[in-house]
Amino acid sequence: SLSLVAQCSCVLFMILILGNYWFLGVLYLLWMYLDWETPRRGGRRSQWVRNWTIWKYFREYFPIHLVKTSDLSPNHNYLLGFHPHGILVAGAFGNFCTNSSFKNLFPGLTPYLHITPVWFNCPFFREYVLSFGIVSATKDSVSHVLNNKGGGHASIIVIGGAEESLNAHPGSFTLTILQRKGFIKMALRHG
Repeated sequence: SLSLVAQCSCVLFMILILGNYWFLGVLYLLWMYLDWETPRRGGRRSQWVRNWTIWKYFREYFPIHLVKTSDLSPNHNYLLGFHPHGILVAGAFGNFCTNSSFKNLFPGLTPYLHITPVWFNCPFFREYVLSFGIVSATKDSVSHVLNNKGGGHASIIVIGGAEESLNAHPGSFTLTILQRKGFIKMALRHG
């Protein structure tokens, strides 16, 4: 799970800082400081990471399918909602953070999955997450994606957020939406 990878990256960073290679840790902290706005400004995706063969097996292991119900023109930007959150958000990751099916179903659109900003505070882990095209779930970040000229960008928000993940139980789909209306305001603001 993502939290395990984040914990391991934090432990690796602590070993680096407390060991003989502390200067590398300091250089990385300087890099994080200089690169702090990247998760809010469209991220830094790596097609190489998104094309790893393991993602094909990941999608086969978890029964992840993206169902196309409408054509989306690559001349516009879109705000898409994803449900259910689940415990791992495996469906959103498999569909929008790998080059498995989204680019085939919606050619010309670039997906940006928005996650809670706290994940971008973990050293090394933030680079891993950014390489998938994941960006921060802040108003600034969503606005940045939706304001891109020329269209072709899809901002994906897991509507229920972390609160919805606490209601993840087999066989039930609980949508947490009553206090989650900011995405509607963003959609209205950006047309």
